[in-house]
Amino acid sequence: MEDIRAQMDSVYQHLERSRQILAVLRALEARDRYLLEDNLWRVSFWSCLSLLVMLFVAVTQVYTLKRLFDDTKRVCT
Repeated sequence: MEDIRAQMDSVYQHLERSRQILAVLRALEARDRYLLEDNLWRVSFWSCLSLLVMLFVAVTQVYTLKRLFDDTKRVCT
């Protein structure tokens, strides 16, 4: 009878240790998920900002080229 009790206690201790490890792993997963979501927001923000800058530069270049080739003066030959 004592042998069965010792084995049951051993199984119980192993189960408790497994629960503790799973709790730690859940906490680490939650921390990692928070970091990933925060990084995703940062990457999205800077991507949108750089897209807006590129669009502004493109519009400015088109405007500058149009003005460069716009012949408002008549040249008499």
